[in-house]
Amino acid sequence: MKKKGVILAIIRILMALVGGFYFGLFMSPTAGGILNIGNITGAIVSVIFILYAILFHMVNGFIKKLWKKRSGKRILVFAAAFVGIILATVIGTSSCMVTAALRESDETEVLIVLGCKVNGEEPCSMLEERLVAAKAFLEENQDVICIVSGGQGSDEDISEAECMKRWLVASGIDEDRIIMEDQSTSTYENINYSANIIESEGLGMNVAIASNEFHIYRAGTLAEHLGLTYSAVPAQTSWWLAPTYVVREMYGIVAENMRSYIFQGA
Repeated sequence: MKKKGVILAIIRILMALVGGFYFGLFMSPTAGGILNIGNITGAIVSVIFILYAILFHMVNGFIKKLWKKRSGKRILVFAAAFVGIILATVIGTSSCMVTAALRESDETEVLIVLGCKVNGEEPCSMLEERLVAAKAFLEENQDVICIVSGGQGSDEDISEAECMKRWLVASGIDEDRIIMEDQSTSTYENINYSANIIESEGLGMNVAIASNEFHIYRAGTLAEHLGLTYSAVPAQTSWWLAPTYVVREMYGIVAENMRSYIFQGA
């Protein structure tokens, strides 16, 4: 029994260290210096699990003592409820992301390609993933017009829209099928400004959204709020980037839902 306990302790510590290494790695400049709320959350959770794995018996003993006190029970119940809410949020947002990425339609009239970081004048790996998916969709649907949406950041030499247009044209997509929206700086503005173009140009209200799988739900929800009907053109995210950005997207979904609730209730 003692040997089994040691093995389990080693497994717990190793799993926690792997998580800490993964999320901490992307924060280092040598790994691209990716620092976002997804990384930070993953790193914090990993540190908590590392400490718990090391102090397993001590923590469990403390919890048992706390449970014997009335005030201690209240604290533990509150903590359990808090963790439960977090787990429910994770499950709920994950389900929404998966479901949205599977949405299909035979009536698409406009493809909106959402921007992402441009390195100089070249798309980052995640933006290129979106462009690969968009190119395949446009080749299969020759009548669909494409809006490439994304402004220019302070660390970008050209706008994301310009970068995307160049890439698609170089890949064989007719330039006349591409409309640039180069003022947006967020997902909300991507969809909002693209919807304005759709209205002014008299394009259809059935849109397909090209972005990474985890991003489709939030963008699609915004599109629906503007009266658009959306389907998904999901780009496959590199496995090593997915956890960081999926966690970050969960925050984005919660924040967007809160924003919608506040404005609708105003």
